[in-house]
Amino acid sequence: MSTVVLSSRETSPNTRTQQHQPGSGHATEGDRLIHLMRSVYQADHQVKLLHLHAEADTLLHQLQAALKQRQN
Repeated sequence: MSTVVLSSRETSPNTRTQQHQPGSGHATEGDRLIHLMRSVYQADHQVKLLHLHAEADTLLHQLQAALKQRQN
């Protein structure tokens, strides 16, 4: 089974964090909470993707075994 690893740096336009205003000094609690929620959300998607990938590999192996058995 091959493994797919997604970087947490990869973001789509819909998941990019809001940029802070110049000179704002530091992130607000709300900004930190949004960032944390997005990183957890991305990790959740990564886990789901890996599970689906493993399931697809298993199904492919079952199909190949069935086809091989049919040929014999």
